[in-house]
Amino acid sequence: MRAKLSRAWSGGVSHASWFAPMVSLAIAAPVNAQAQSTESAESIEQVIVTARKRDESLLDVPISISAVTEDMMARNSMRSVADVAPTVPGLNVNSDSVGRAFVSIRGIGTALQAGVQPGIGIFQDGIYVPATSYVNNPTLDVQRIEVLRGPQGTLYGKNTLGGAINIITRPPSDTFEGKVFASYSDGNETEEFGARVSGPLGDSVRAKLAVASRDSNGFFTNKLIGGAIDASDSDQANLTVVWDASSDVRLTVNGYYLDFTGGTTNYNHVSGPTDYRDNMRMNVNGETSFTYKGGSAKLELPLSGLNTTLTAIGAYDSRDQSSSTDGDFLSLDIVRSSGDGKDETYTAELRFDTTFSDTFSTLIGLYGSREKSTAISRARLVPLARVTTTTAERTGDTYSIFGTALWRFAPEWELSMGLRVDEESRDQDSFLTSTAAPGVVLRDPSRSIDSSEVEPRVSLTRFFGEGRMVYASAAKGYRGGGFNAASVPAQFSTYDGDTVWTYELGGKISSAGGRWSLSSALYYNDYRDFIGQNALIVGPGGGLVSIDLNLGDVESYGLETELVAKLTDIWTVRGSLTLMHARITDQRGWIAVTGNKLATERLLFQPDWNASLSSDVTVPVGNAEVDWNLSVVGKGSRPGSSFDPVTPSIMEKYTVVNTSLSYKHGGITASVFANNLFDEEYFESFIDGSLLQALGLLNQDLGILGAPRNVGVRVQYEF
Repeated sequence: MRAKLSRAWSGGVSHASWFAPMVSLAIAAPVNAQAQSTESAESIEQVIVTARKRDESLLDVPISISAVTEDMMARNSMRSVADVAPTVPGLNVNSDSVGRAFVSIRGIGTALQAGVQPGIGIFQDGIYVPATSYVNNPTLDVQRIEVLRGPQGTLYGKNTLGGAINIITRPPSDTFEGKVFASYSDGNETEEFGARVSGPLGDSVRAKLAVASRDSNGFFTNKLIGGAIDASDSDQANLTVVWDASSDVRLTVNGYYLDFTGGTTNYNHVSGPTDYRDNMRMNVNGETSFTYKGGSAKLELPLSGLNTTLTAIGAYDSRDQSSSTDGDFLSLDIVRSSGDGKDETYTAELRFDTTFSDTFSTLIGLYGSREKSTAISRARLVPLARVTTTTAERTGDTYSIFGTALWRFAPEWELSMGLRVDEESRDQDSFLTSTAAPGVVLRDPSRSIDSSEVEPRVSLTRFFGEGRMVYASAAKGYRGGGFNAASVPAQFSTYDGDTVWTYELGGKISSAGGRWSLSSALYYNDYRDFIGQNALIVGPGGGLVSIDLNLGDVESYGLETELVAKLTDIWTVRGSLTLMHARITDQRGWIAVTGNKLATERLLFQPDWNASLSSDVTVPVGNAEVDWNLSVVGKGSRPGSSFDPVTPSIMEKYTVVNTSLSYKHGGITASVFANNLFDEEYFESFIDGSLLQALGLLNQDLGILGAPRNVGVRVQYEF
């Protein structure tokens, strides 16, 4: 491992040029911490996180974690997890549809198809939501977004082998307060309105209601038939009620609703990964509509005499969807696709948080979930007036027992050890029908996948006084397997889950006066049975079909760094840097199916580096203040999707500059903002022509363009 970490980084970024300043900063930090004055300016915000299912300071948790607060999101005009991703080390999000996103952390966990279980766990207020599309959803009244890097299976369960994203909404307040806001952006003609009201309903009950509505015309239009291709609209609401039955017994009930419609796989016709033409020419403006709704209840109460807090959680989450797209991505009217589906998830968790002494505590829990989904997809072959319909009904049950122990065996040392056992059972019934005379019916036999996984985690932390620590950890994560469609040959009807062992060495330090903090981590991932890029094979009914498979093995290692510094009373900067080397080391699964090797060992959509830098200057003006934010985010080159065994398609690196200027007086804030200020051109997603050619269609490259410059205004009033 040491030899691997010392290699030069590929992808056009010099290892030494990035790494040397970080090492120098880390070495110098303890000295500077002693010398830093605590009187010249206020300290930076100290963020409390719940990464270990307890409230702890972000700087005390031996996990590589980032927390993006509501204020940071507002300053940078961020409205979703996907918007936040460029500022978070290791987190990579690409998307070609409101209905799906390719999410990974440290190169781990990408899911390309809706039927593949996600490799990054997404949670809202601690409740698991089993689809990557949630990262595209507009957030509502968010207090912070926590991004945990590395396997989190011990406390969060399956499908967190790359990490976990926890969206924390604002709780009801003890006093009456609220907010109303409105915004408009010119580039995509977006209007948004929203409000929140919160406060007590009596001596022991508090409640909060938040609502928002957003309507966007998008940036791009269909050059063939007209119409906006990335328009979207959403309406959402969130209601939370908290009942403090006594001083230490609390019941929290939450309900949410989101109706969200937006563009789906509306690819531009281009010639290579540097052709940034706005050139979408399809017979259908792809669109997907989602209705998300759900609720949860959490009870917290002490167990007298046991020094234990019991937490019981029950939740329900559902997602209904309908979509229509151009199935061949071409201006020729050959294939049109549509679909409907419903996903439902029921979860329950019981935790016992026990303090045995000042130096030893445990967290033990039980977890259960049931996932149900129905998906119907239709492909209409227009010239033959033939419709092929595929139906799949899936269920999945997961039962877990988990526990972790924290032992402060010396004032400066902490040992954390945890273990989780997951038992998973998944079933699918699927069949394919065709209207071609005399009719075709391909019915799969009922299929099942059973798996049992043990997910351990151990970390050792050394504290060097307040605000300084280093840690070493090892953890295992896994993602469950799945099923292919009825049109796939029987030997490929299922695929296994994938697993990763992650080894990490990290440190966190802050100045004595709280003027700055620095977090860094080195990691190594041993990734097995990677569920990677889907392949094409000849199906039993003739023609090529897409299958998901265990591609092979992957190795990745890297460096992550985050810095926050209050340079003066009025000037704060934040920065992050990720260097990552992620490569496929074994392609046995891919070769067994296709007979060829991939053209590149790099992972789909994964950059070798990404970086961000944000500057905030806040100047008092009488009783008001003016805030100027300037931020820069950059991402390295990434491979696009390709079935070409010789020549890879590489999307180029890019840098985007955003800025905003705000005036605040009392409860009123008025802002102007510009995203992608210099109109940088880049691709969010790219598919080269080898895919369509393999399907017997024209060799046409396809690309999803990144958002161009967008200028807007936002006004809000808090009371």
